[in-house]
Amino acid sequence: MRRGGRRRQWITTADAAVSCPGGRWGRRRTRVTECWAVLRAEDVYTSLLRGPEPVAAGGHGKVTWTPGARSFTADFEIHENRVWRHGRVFLRCSRCSRLATRLYVPTETAWLACRRCWGLTYQSRTQNNYKGGGDRFGIGSSHRFMAQMQTYHERERRYVACVERWSERRDILKRKARAAKRRQATRVPHSPHT
Repeated sequence: MRRGGRRRQWITTADAAVSCPGGRWGRRRTRVTECWAVLRAEDVYTSLLRGPEPVAAGGHGKVTWTPGARSFTADFEIHENRVWRHGRVFLRCSRCSRLATRLYVPTETAWLACRRCWGLTYQSRTQNNYKGGGDRFGIGSSHRFMAQMQTYHERERRYVACVERWSERRDILKRKARAAKRRQATRVPHSPHT
């Protein structure tokens, strides 16, 4: 931001690796919701739980992800966390080596990288306006009210997705526990005196 003047309302190619031409004052940053594909740590965590190997803090490895006809490989690490039962999964950006919970592919021809490397932004930073400001469309609803409603609905959508993910993971963990009990029950006890 320059001193003593107004902030620039448009971006240049140096500001972001990808951009959209449809901004009000020219090019604007691409939003994360406009990306072609997104690799989420939550999905990697669920796929690791499905696998035969145990999932625990300190683990790491590579995951192959195939959106559409393209294939990407990303590194992941599992860090200790009080909320996630078997540790929290983080993805490592291949360009800047930062840990992230999401890696993005903005266009079909792009590569996998984090939000900072691509220069992506969130919709709430560019579209929603929480400042109060008069009527919108003359019906008594302001930008602030519309932004708050949009945020409320997005939080509700994320909560429903969270409950569905947890239900799926609980079923996976129950199946694994039952299989482990069956294996334990079918083992022949070894007696040290024979």
